[in-house]
Amino acid sequence: MTANYADQGRISTKTTTITLTFSGSLFANSSEIKTLYYDVFYKQATEEFGTSLVTKTPTNMATGSSTVSMNTSKTLTVDMSKLKDNLPVYIGFRLTTVKGETSTYRLAVFNRISLNTTLNTPTTTDTTLTGTGIAGNTVSTTINGKSYTATIGSDGKYEIKLNDGLSGVTSVTVTQTGEADYGESESVTKDVTIPPLTIKSSSTAVNLSVSDLAALTSDSDAVNWLVKQAGVVATNPSNANDTMTYHASESGLVALFKGLADNQSTTVHIYATSASDLTSDKIALQVTKLAGTLSFGQLTTNMSFGDLKVPLTPQVYQPTNPLAISVTDTRATGAKWYLYVSVTPLTSTTVSGRTLKGDLVYRDGSAQTVLTNQATLVQQGQKVAGTTDTVVTDDWSTTKGIGLSAQPGIYADTYQGTLSWTLSDTPDK
Repeated sequence: MTANYADQGRISTKTTTITLTFSGSLFANSSEIKTLYYDVFYKQATEEFGTSLVTKTPTNMATGSSTVSMNTSKTLTVDMSKLKDNLPVYIGFRLTTVKGETSTYRLAVFNRISLNTTLNTPTTTDTTLTGTGIAGNTVSTTINGKSYTATIGSDGKYEIKLNDGLSGVTSVTVTQTGEADYGESESVTKDVTIPPLTIKSSSTAVNLSVSDLAALTSDSDAVNWLVKQAGVVATNPSNANDTMTYHASESGLVALFKGLADNQSTTVHIYATSASDLTSDKIALQVTKLAGTLSFGQLTTNMSFGDLKVPLTPQVYQPTNPLAISVTDTRATGAKWYLYVSVTPLTSTTVSGRTLKGDLVYRDGSAQTVLTNQATLVQQGQKVAGTTDTVVTDDWSTTKGIGLSAQPGIYADTYQGTLSWTLSDTPDK
């Protein structure tokens, strides 16, 4: 087979003649052949035999018998001006029998050359269409009656910029066009999808304190706590007003957390669903159960009794600055604590070896305990649910708390000592 304006086995829109050369004979099994002629045709989806592209009536080669000699060349005049729409184009022959039977035979085909056109799945919020093809070719699309084109870059990628988004558009078709003379054209269609919810967090690791755990009573509580602690936020790119509900892939979260040992971690996967019935991806959050701690919250570092007159009789003086002592407890509810204090002897700041004739004492009503060189229990308590801090000195008064027991005969001087506070989770004795 030969054709004018052909190149490398491809016919073009300029091709007007195709010459076919066959050898041998055609035999009919049961009926005599009435008509036989060569044809160039294309077939649409709804056609049975195809549409001829031959513009001049071809020669009937039938002889009225069941045998037709094919040892001949025939030149057909064709119209390939719409090659882009007609591909694939078939070469063959058609025959009818004396019984009225009609057949079409395909002997060769000019297929559409693949341009490897791709289109990345578009979403309703996209303002560009992207994909791949052959560098230098043109891609085009029509959206809501507006046409857009772009040229495929040297990297084989393209980007078609749209004036408007794809809201309300159900599908998009992108057509790649190559060498027009050879009908190089290829289309790809993709449905426009609704973009998934986006979900992110400001942190992927959270610490769970004993008090936090005590406040959780259900999976819903646990999920809400995780979302708040990790800064989880889900949004609908196509609807900023969409309402979100957060979930965990795991169930029984409270029991899971309670079963963790101190400083042990577990992973919980959080995702969101929206009122518009969309679902986000999952994000993994590492939850570490902290061991509760017992520590001082406030602790006054200096205590002064000011300038005092030497007493004529034993006296107990109150400090001039109130003490502020508090205990911070993040342990489990019911955990006990004990607060002890001791003091070194009060010594002169000017005369070496001189000590105050008297002591710091702890008074609790009528009872009075000397604190010098001995640890004295001044308060004990336990962790209360929902409470972290206990102010030890809240109820200290003129009859309760630390005072200075001074005796007659004190040398006038400036004296100082050191208080030592001890906070323990077990009693000293």
